[in-house]
Amino acid sequence: MTNFYTLTQTELAEAAKEYKFIWLTLFFVILGVTQPLINNYMDVILENVGGADGITIDPNRPVPSSGEVLLSTISGQFNQIGLIILIVSFMGLIASDRNSGMQDFILTRPVAIPSYLLSKLAGHWLISMFAIAIGAAVSYGYTIFLFGSFSFSDFLLFLLMYSLWILYVISLAILISTFIKGPILIAVTTIAVSIFLILIKSFNHLVFQLSPGGVLNVAENQLLPGGEVNHFSILSCGVFIVFNIWLAKINLNKQ
Repeated sequence: MTNFYTLTQTELAEAAKEYKFIWLTLFFVILGVTQPLINNYMDVILENVGGADGITIDPNRPVPSSGEVLLSTISGQFNQIGLIILIVSFMGLIASDRNSGMQDFILTRPVAIPSYLLSKLAGHWLISMFAIAIGAAVSYGYTIFLFGSFSFSDFLLFLLMYSLWILYVISLAILISTFIKGPILIAVTTIAVSIFLILIKSFNHLVFQLSPGGVLNVAENQLLPGGEVNHFSILSCGVFIVFNIWLAKINLNKQ
């Protein structure tokens, strides 16, 4: 466990040197405030950009609830642009170690491969969730200010469930990194698989629930009235995370 803590602290220190805590957080804060502002000021935006010609806006259209605005922020901002930027930010989490020779240096010391992999998983998860949590909190504040109150406990439960999805995506990047050497190809592959897992909900709901992406549905349900926690989807996501790390360990052992 000592090696795990030391390696995790090293990951966090490297992230601090690269200002990841700052620029990733600022990026998610911008994403977090964009959707509530667009929803609230759409009429004004269309009038001022000159793009309202031929567009009829129903003055009696229902005002979206705070939960719906938060959901659109996560689905439309965090889970698309935000996810891509996150993956790009940690696409070299193992590839950079391999290319610099640091991986051989670490693994020839008394460091178990699981400790090495888990430190990568924990370190990048903490970095990611730090940025996401602050961005989501800012979005939550803007949303309740513009659209009305929303349960803080449901918001926290959403963050907890969403963190499992992020944990899976990082574990996927780790697994792919043990097969592919190029950081860019690692990022493209991880993004493609992640987006596929999000999109299969539209094609087969059962397969979606069985896939790691099912935990996304659990997270999003917390932002809707009467949202339930699907424990099976949570368990399924956890199994896939463990499987990814286990397979990555086997692959590193062969190298």
